[in-house]
Amino acid sequence: MAKRTIKMALIGGGMFGRGVVLRSLADIERCGITPYLGTAGLDAHARELADVHFQVVAVGELSEKNARSMVETYSAWVPRSKVEPHWGETPWDSILDRDRPDVLFIATPDHLHTPPILAAIQRGVHVVAEKPLALKLADAREIIAKSREAGTVVAVDMHKRYDSFLRSAFVDVVPRLGDLLYGRAVLEEPLRVSTSVFKWAEHSNPFSYVGVHWTDLFAHYLKVRPVSLYAVGQKKLLAGWRDENHPHGINTFDALQVSVQYDNGLNVQYVNAWINPEEFEGAVNQEMEIIGSLGRVFVDQQDRGMRSTIIGDGSRTHNPHFQAEVPSAGRTGNCSCIGYCKDSLVAGLDAAARVALGLADRAAIAGTYPDAESALSCVAILEAAAEVAAANDEYRTRGQGMPVSARFKGDDFEIVEPSHV
Repeated sequence: MAKRTIKMALIGGGMFGRGVVLRSLADIERCGITPYLGTAGLDAHARELADVHFQVVAVGELSEKNARSMVETYSAWVPRSKVEPHWGETPWDSILDRDRPDVLFIATPDHLHTPPILAAIQRGVHVVAEKPLALKLADAREIIAKSREAGTVVAVDMHKRYDSFLRSAFVDVVPRLGDLLYGRAVLEEPLRVSTSVFKWAEHSNPFSYVGVHWTDLFAHYLKVRPVSLYAVGQKKLLAGWRDENHPHGINTFDALQVSVQYDNGLNVQYVNAWINPEEFEGAVNQEMEIIGSLGRVFVDQQDRGMRSTIIGDGSRTHNPHFQAEVPSAGRTGNCSCIGYCKDSLVAGLDAAARVALGLADRAAIAGTYPDAESALSCVAILEAAAEVAAANDEYRTRGQGMPVSARFKGDDFEIVEPSHV
């Protein structure tokens, strides 16, 4: 039987694209996908994918320098790899037309996910995209409609579904809490993310960037839908930020607090920021609490992590649960990347590969991975929150309080203002 090959390509080589996505694909090219299926709950597919070769054929970035650097990085992980660099404003076009991958991984900035996704769908190529799927509900709907018509998989990297601590909280504890009353979910990123790591912070906000992980968790595990939303935010630090890259400041929210009321009566406050001091002990500040009529559950990143204190560096909390390098037995200098950072990528690639190889039908495997359909309500919440927070900020500057909210009907929402009631 002829060797079966799934060709892969990646757009975007930033912090996550290079360090997590490309790193994970290196292991999959070297070892196949089967060693990594178990922690994603997909070990039943191991036999039918055991003989499949996965190969990265291309990477794309805005600049030639970064594209070639990605190839060099990947060659160090997979010495015999043959990866073509592409660059420019739309490097996905040349990748899709010349290298013809089966699966396109997308790690572009938040506001630039839709064009490469649609370009891939148009050519019958499957997609694994970084979160959020899109920032606008109209874009998400278009992606879903066209991917259904084309029969292509569109997966979203919602890796917190696979975090063993959070999964255990939702699966093992929450069902015992009785009627769910309220919750709080916090994820605060360091200041360097909004000021130096990402040049595109003005095109997004901290809730869209990381709050989407929390909204996905509650929707996925609890099967709840939003009915109303209230959001406020603060523009203090970043608006006044001045450096050589931002001479006029960074016009985005420092932090957002988004309160969502769900159809089962549960209220959750999502708190997100990207101005955490560099001196903070962890890479992020992350915690979640859910309170029910019979009890409560609390998960805190720092309390579950490994701590170290080094002269000149201070105290730090590490998160090997997300990503760790494990030395490969018998192969000096080689390591395998493990952690829940890889699991949702594997789940998306598994779905795409099985459809591409004719082992599964897109419609039949819906809901078995973080698909575009499951992202729809999350995108609705993101867009509504951005609009409500911006409107409330304008009311505040006029000394008129913060009276704006949103209400949902299905996946649609409408903005509620005093003059429009």
